[in-house]
Amino acid sequence: MIAKNIKGKSFKGCVSYVMNETAVLLEAEGVFADNTKSMIRSFAMQRSGRKEIKQPVGHIPISFSPEDSHRLTDSFMVQLAKEYMQEMGIQNTQYIIVRHNNTDNPHLHIVYNRIDNNLKLISVNNDYKRNIKTCKKLKDRHGLTYGEGKEKVKREKLNDPDKVKYYMYDAIKAVLPDCKNPADLKSLLKQAGIETEFKLRRTTGEIEGISFRCDGICFKGSEVDRKFSYANLKKEFLINADIEEKRIKEVREEQAPQYRQQAENKPKNPAIGGIGLDSGQWQTLREGGFIYLENMTCGDGKGMFSSYVFLSDEKNKAFFSDRNPDEFVKYGKYEMRIRDRILIENGCVTKAKVKWYGGGFAYPYLWKTDQRDTEYKESWNDPRLPKAQKVEKKPEPPVILKKNRGRKR
Repeated sequence: MIAKNIKGKSFKGCVSYVMNETAVLLEAEGVFADNTKSMIRSFAMQRSGRKEIKQPVGHIPISFSPEDSHRLTDSFMVQLAKEYMQEMGIQNTQYIIVRHNNTDNPHLHIVYNRIDNNLKLISVNNDYKRNIKTCKKLKDRHGLTYGEGKEKVKREKLNDPDKVKYYMYDAIKAVLPDCKNPADLKSLLKQAGIETEFKLRRTTGEIEGISFRCDGICFKGSEVDRKFSYANLKKEFLINADIEEKRIKEVREEQAPQYRQQAENKPKNPAIGGIGLDSGQWQTLREGGFIYLENMTCGDGKGMFSSYVFLSDEKNKAFFSDRNPDEFVKYGKYEMRIRDRILIENGCVTKAKVKWYGGGFAYPYLWKTDQRDTEYKESWNDPRLPKAQKVEKKPEPPVILKKNRGRKR
């Protein structure tokens, strides 16, 4: 048993709809039931006593499970309809109870006047929650079948927009177990041709609502199904993330002995920013090259970053650059690599690669005695060597890798 409470403006449209060619009028109260026009006129006369009410029409379709068809006589349906109205506080007013026979699911329609016989307005506050409670109470009272909701709806008989809504329902239900955040849901639904749109809170920018669009038709998450409101989806994301975390933990625990054995038999490479280097990466750095690492952990542990990484000349400290470390920049008197500038500014001695006259390169040693110095020092000998090992004579001309043409002397 499933019921839905609908409010409307026009008795003419509602009564004309429920009194179709398959309709059987089971009971009428307070209206002339000779024909459809008489019923509409009766509702309209009482409604005219409260013209300020914008939605005087109450319409309640009630559907039952096919498993209960053998029990659903006309008299039993009237009994269920009256008990439903009593539980919902719909009393002392005009109504009609109409049975339809145009689907496999037995169902009826209640049309009632929200302006009662005393011209008081029948409240529909919290009708969604009261409706759920009332349906459950009647099913338990009469032993009616609990249906499986949308699962039993025959999709092939639907037309738009219901056809799109149920397509959305099936797609969301299928991908939801794999979603740990809104981005996961949006990405997976896009593969099914469904666009996901988020409503953001103006003050904080946080997501507070969600809707889905397909074939030009849009539904809020709660319109597709109450469990697909953003508040409920957020709960599912947290549950899925927790399940995934536990699964990963279990897998790691199972594989821990194997990993320990492999670690004992394999040379250990260092880690940079929390990222363990493989042999190829470590070899590249040791040979004076650079690598690019993503999602490294900041020193304070409060954030993550991605960057190019290279080592100092002594290979004992890692440095980071947002740009390719081998690109050239003008720094002081020379145009040198970015990595050389970074090393100098961080108090290191580096054998820099600088652009030289005629299109070649030279390799002076550059450093600062004090990092606050505005200019760096220069030598063609390594200043880190003991004095005994330093060449006392005038240094040889710098090495030129490319042939110099027209070099100034």
